[in-house]
Amino acid sequence: MKISQCTVFVAIADTGSFTNAAKALAISQSAVSHSIAGLESSLGVALMTRDRGGVRLTEAGRRVLTHARALLLHAEQMRQAASVQPVPASASIRIGTSQSFAARLLPRLLTEYRARLPHVEISLREGTDRQITDWLRGYAVDIGIVTLPKENLTTIPLLRDEMFAVLPGGHPLAGSTELEVHELLDKHFIMPVGDSEPILRTVFRTVGREPVVRYRVQEVNALLAMVAEGHGVTVVPELALPAVLPEGLRVIPFTPRIHRHLGIGVRTVARNSPTVAAFVTAAQSLAQGRRSLTPAPRAVGW
Repeated sequence: MKISQCTVFVAIADTGSFTNAAKALAISQSAVSHSIAGLESSLGVALMTRDRGGVRLTEAGRRVLTHARALLLHAEQMRQAASVQPVPASASIRIGTSQSFAARLLPRLLTEYRARLPHVEISLREGTDRQITDWLRGYAVDIGIVTLPKENLTTIPLLRDEMFAVLPGGHPLAGSTELEVHELLDKHFIMPVGDSEPILRTVFRTVGREPVVRYRVQEVNALLAMVAEGHGVTVVPELALPAVLPEGLRVIPFTPRIHRHLGIGVRTVARNSPTVAAFVTAAQSLAQGRRSLTPAPRAVGW
């Protein structure tokens, strides 16, 4: 039985499939299959079954999973204890971040972090909220910026990010100082694909209807350009808004205010790491001074 096999086993349990585990760990699917076969052989028991619905743990697999997680945690703690320095000279940290956080807050955060631990090697992976969550559960990153809440994941609250309606300048509602959610229901809606979509669909359901989705767009600059051209209206979190808005757009807050909650997700075996602790401290410090560090673009309705 190897630690690498336990890592793969936990990744499968957390991501739900061999394919997702392979992506999260950045290894081949055959390597995942080989690791599980070796682990099952060494334990002499089947840990999971596979069918069209995905992977299901056996009763023995559920029992073993608890110990596998504990083993990975203890292995990480052993590596830390073996180091003479609190943060080894060869220390590294892998960070998963969303596009919006990377654009508005990450540069200053990395500056703060480098001031604390200048020798730590930093690697970045940019993805959607779901991808970052899978990376954390699959041990592909040590820490990630995620929307809250997150089940079965160690998280630390960080900040609230307000959501704003974005309309073309000539839209009948463009002169409003505030909007209620129901006012967008009958309008052509451009749905931002990714982190915001689940939040928006939940918000719209609170008024009993779904929006009339005309287009679904992932990249924020393309999303804003389509709104500016009059193809529809959208809703964007403050962090995703560029420092300078394209011409012809109006950004309007909601009443009551709508927020998404961002936090720091930490993979279980890394939560006691000094490199992670320093990142959390720097991120919390940045979040407290966010308004002065990253002023949002001003437009009608702010």
